[in-house]
Amino acid sequence: MQWIILIGNEYLNLNQISEIKHDGENKTTSLYTDRFVVDYGDDHVFYENAEDIINDYEEEDLKKIPFSNPRFIMMTYTNEKLMKQILCQENFLRGIYVDDDNGNILPIEEFVLL
Repeated sequence: MQWIILIGNEYLNLNQISEIKHDGENKTTSLYTDRFVVDYGDDHVFYENAEDIINDYEEEDLKKIPFSNPRFIMMTYTNEKLMKQILCQENFLRGIYVDDDNGNILPIEEFVLL
């Protein structure tokens, strides 16, 4: 499994993710209050609150995040092409940033072009 981190302002939360209709989904499941799963059959996407992850960022990386009170959601996926399709959906969140775990912290609109 691979993962990216979705970074938004203080209003970013799993409720926003759970309200998105994920194209091609079989079903969705909320696990506890901090995890949301989208089932595509053979593939799955997991969203999880990752508030404590801010402690893992270096000062240099924090400067790339334009939010004064950022919120973090880890998006774990089994299929990179599917992940990009989800992020490109017209109804997916905009105005957020993506940390790809390769040293890149980019606006979502730039990340989907990589």
